[in-house]
Amino acid sequence: MKKIILAVLIILFFPVCAKAGSLGDKLSGLILLDVKREGQAWYVYPEDNKRYYLGRPTDAFGIMRELGLGITEVDFQKIAQANMPVAGDLELAKRLSGKIILQIEKNGEAWYIYPKDLKKYYLGRPADAFAVMRELGLGITREDLAKVHKPGYDESVNQYSQYQHKTITTASGNFAVDIVEINLANPNLKIITDTIKPWPDKASSLGAFGAQSLGKFVLENNGLAGINGTYFCSSAGCGPANYYFYPVYDTSEEVLVNESELKYWTTGPIMAWDENNKFYYFKDSREFVGVENFENTYGLKLQAAIGNKPRLIEKRMNLLIEWDIDEKQKNAKAWRNAIAYKDSPLKNGLGTIYLVVAQNATVPDLADIMKVMEVDYALNLDGGLSSALFYNDEYMLGPGRNVPNAIVFGE
Repeated sequence: MKKIILAVLIILFFPVCAKAGSLGDKLSGLILLDVKREGQAWYVYPEDNKRYYLGRPTDAFGIMRELGLGITEVDFQKIAQANMPVAGDLELAKRLSGKIILQIEKNGEAWYIYPKDLKKYYLGRPADAFAVMRELGLGITREDLAKVHKPGYDESVNQYSQYQHKTITTASGNFAVDIVEINLANPNLKIITDTIKPWPDKASSLGAFGAQSLGKFVLENNGLAGINGTYFCSSAGCGPANYYFYPVYDTSEEVLVNESELKYWTTGPIMAWDENNKFYYFKDSREFVGVENFENTYGLKLQAAIGNKPRLIEKRMNLLIEWDIDEKQKNAKAWRNAIAYKDSPLKNGLGTIYLVVAQNATVPDLADIMKVMEVDYALNLDGGLSSALFYNDEYMLGPGRNVPNAIVFGE
């Protein structure tokens, strides 16, 4: 019950922010307890406002020592100790708020300056430090924790996936790009295209459709990685809120949303995966025909599928059609998202999926980036304010605004 109350308090005092870094700023110096995963503990280091996993008592003690700041005995004595009635030097305590201080003149003993009361807490031995951490920790939901970055830019959970932040050079310039790679050969991989009800091809008495954060899509499906999906009406200017006409297969319900749109050539390409994670690309939605046709043709169940426009890369060629994009897509520099596929040397459809977000780019820039990456197929996704990229319990970018559908990869 205590952890649940703490989780509610953190939502009240630290509202969801548009960018991950801003929540890290507000939680600077605090110890966070993940209320959904047995109270896993993280320390938000004030120098970079990133979270460091505290793990077991020995791990926590090591991190605290590594990030500790040496302090003279004179200054140390000016800071009030926990459970003492004196206030101490508040200006000094504020400057050191949230930090681990080390008594460099007294065997380097470690203390934590708790931001809530600006008093020092003795960390002592590993078990003592762990107890202090637990006592002073603030409960946080798994999704809010994902908005606080971990240190470092590159990350890999296992041999089947990784995240990279890199610069890609094209004829149009240099672009900062965030990339999550997913190896389809992972025997435990699950691919999910998820949607929110009511679906756009069904009547809505509210005149609007559902949407939620990318993080919720990923976490509800026990996912490892995810990216936002199709274009949709984010305002009343283009139809009911959150309306989209692109086909998206709801994996859990085994329903192809907007199946009626497949018959139009303007619907665009479809990316799909069967139950064995094999990748399929249909350059025209009419070629997909429908779920029943797919399963009868290939003799396998459909696992996930999504359509969107415009196409970027087909058979390693940049086939973006200029007249198929509007002026904003053509000229506005913004976050641009794509999902791409590169086949393996065996050419068996179990190659690599790339979830890509390019910064300060146009859609033609995005096509050039995908060409440089030498992918076989690439499809444009919604970008701009919808952009979000999730990997290993962290928003690598975003969370962005709520979206009506998403692509999730889990194990």
